[in-house]
Order: sequence, then C-alpha cells, then structure tokens
Amino acid sequence: MMTIHSVTLDDPDYPSLLINDHQAPAKLYYRGSLTALEGPRVAIIGTRRCTHYGRQVATQLGLELAEAGVAVVSGLALGIDGAAHTGALSVGGAPVIGVVGSGLDVVYPLRHRGLWHDVATQGLLVSEAPLGAAPEPWRFPARNRIIAALADAVVVVESHMAGGSNHTVAAAIDRSVPVLAVPGPITSSASAGSNRLLVEGCAPVTEVDDVLMAIGLEARGPRRRRDRRPPPGPAESAVLAAIGWSPSSLESISLRTGTPPAAVAVALTRLEADGWARAVDGWWERRAPPP
Repeated sequence: MMTIHSVTLDDPDYPSLLINDHQAPAKLYYRGSLTALEGPRVAIIGTRRCTHYGRQVATQLGLELAEAGVAVVSGLALGIDGAAHTGALSVGGAPVIGVVGSGLDVVYPLRHRGLWHDVATQGLLVSEAPLGAAPEPWRFPARNRIIAALADAVVVVESHMAGGSNHTVAAAIDRSVPVLAVPGPITSSASAGSNRLLVEGCAPVTEVDDVLMAIGLEARGPRRRRDRRPPPGPAESAVLAAIGWSPSSLESISLRTGTPPAAVAVALTRLEADGWARAVDGWWERRAPPP
C-alpha cells in the first residue's frame, strides 16, 4: 500500500482550494499527489443504484474529460462514481481525485479496492476520516461537501429524488459552484432527481463540450474515435453485454447469458486478451476504448 500522508490547516501544503472554505476539514489524509488539484476539476456524481444508461454516460464523460485535461472528482462509491473514475483512468489523461468516507486504510466498498489503488497511483485519494475509521453513514454527507469544494463544476448523471447526490448539490450551490445535470428518461426513477434539477434551472449535459464550456474551457467540437480492438465474436459479445459497466462475477455472467461457466471463462479470456474486459479481485469489468 502507498504511504498515507496528512496535512492540517496550519501546514503550508494544505490544499489552497479548501483553506478558505467555511467548512474546511481540520485535517486531511491523502495518498498520491496533491498536485492533482492544480488543474481544472469536475465532480461527476450520482446514484449507486444506477441504470446501464447512467453507467455508460458516466464512463464516457469521465473518459472524455480526462482526455481534455480535466481531473474527475468523485466519491468512489458503487454506480455512477465508480463508472466515472473507471472511464477517466482508462485513457491515461488528467489525474483523478477520489474523496472517500472512511479511513484511507479501510477500503469501502471492498469491490473498489483496485479502483482505490489506481486513483491513488494516477492522482489523489483523500479523506478527512482518521485511519481506521469505518464507513459510517454520517460520514458520506460530510464527505460530499469536500467533493463540492474541490470542483469547478458538479455534474449529476443520475439521481433518485431523495438520493445522496442532493447533499453534494446543496454544498455546491452554497459555494457558488455550477451544477449541471444529464437528462434521463422520465419513466426512470434513477433520473427523477437529476431531471428535477433541470426543471429548477440547472444546465443540461448532452455531451462533454457542455461541461468544458461551463468551466471556461474551449469545446472540443465533433470528433471521431476509431476503436482498434478486434471486434468480439457472437459468444464474446453476449458475455460483454452481460458484464455491462458494473463489476460482475463469472457466475453472474453465466446466469445472465444462460451459458455454462466453462464457456463463459473461455470468452472472458478472449475478451481480456483483446482489451475488452479485465479481471480485478475476482470480478470482471468492461474496459472503455483506448485513446
């Protein structure tokens, strides 16, 4: 495990983005490099109980923002948070920033152990919780104010009407940080909260350029991305679709596809070799396109 550092409000290395915040943490613990905070930063947030649509959007936004030199900030939770960071990490672009609600030696959720490591290695992992602190429910609303304070803008991809994203949105508004939202199906409860933000006047996000312009960066304009990976065959395509954008076990993929585990294992090996999927701590994840 990488070394865990700490800074207090009196230290010269304390992040300038937080030092004048009216709710600045008295002490911060971090792994990685504080230089990740020096460039433009956008928080991508949303529900843990996201849809396939929401996961795809978060992954793509994370990927394209990182390509554009924007650090993606999120809480490393399941669902939208993890998808955004997975996308950002896949291109080797701007550093990533994770703000978590437990001690940095207490990984939560456990399924994101690999993601925690990658964020700390390619950017910054930070928490105000002392070492050994469990992920108690009250820590997450408190954590969300730090996410808002570190961001130049907050993008809500999917949020239920009473979702935890509301805490981050309120903290952003309190700090005059722009809040944007991704439109979602009016029939989806996962988009009820984010659609409500649009009704209330938040700017919509339909492509990455909407976010870049919101933080004062030049839009990239239309572009074409050619995926150079070998196209998966029919069996591999079915397995890839079953993985979706959420870490999945071999057994769950077998159940979703109705394919024997041995055949699924063969397909996964081919997908991994061709760059379409990867194994992380016993789970299988879909990989975003390379740059």
